[in-house]
Amino acid sequence: MFSYTFMKILESAPRRYDRGIGWLTFGHIERVKQRIVQELLEPGLKVCEIGCGTGTLALMLAKRGMTVFGFDASASMLEVAREKIAGEGFQDKIEVREIGAAEMDRKIPDAEFDAVVSTLVFSELSGDERRYALKHALRCLKPGGRLIIADEVRPAKGWQRLFYRMLKTPMAFITYVFTQTNTRAVEDLPNLVSKAGFEIETEEYNRLHSFALLTARKEEQ
Repeated sequence: MFSYTFMKILESAPRRYDRGIGWLTFGHIERVKQRIVQELLEPGLKVCEIGCGTGTLALMLAKRGMTVFGFDASASMLEVAREKIAGEGFQDKIEVREIGAAEMDRKIPDAEFDAVVSTLVFSELSGDERRYALKHALRCLKPGGRLIIADEVRPAKGWQRLFYRMLKTPMAFITYVFTQTNTRAVEDLPNLVSKAGFEIETEEYNRLHSFALLTARKEEQ
């Protein structure tokens, strides 16, 4: 999943984002989103999506019978999302707003959602931003609510980490040349989520352990 460094290039051309990410990941991220929608969540839930981008996952969730509040810091990505949502006729099921992760404390209500989902977002945040986002993800979930994160992670084993670095370094350089920014693979995601107050449910990784799908719960009260 080292190719996610190219997300930063694609984000500068949001109308090509979905096709580009599908191509870069060989369809893997589409399969992960389908898994989230079909197996990890059920109809009738109210879902908050951190970093909704062009609205692909939000639409998939709405079509499955969920209500979605999505936010993203990119106005251009949200413009595409709103066009897609209107084109599919799901304005009554999906609300998207321009909100950065640092604004979650003021713009996301307490105990409002049954689930919080995030795909390919935490790898774009700094360590402090990740901890902050998880703190407010916990706050905005109802008791027993579920957190789902799918993202690029740093492999734990030495040989996996070495191979990962060999693959990622040249592409990270190219990405930086084009965008002056890059992604940062999340290190020890389960520990980060646990420290935020969640109870880990499941962890799944690709063969290189460079991509994770993690689910966790907010404690019942």
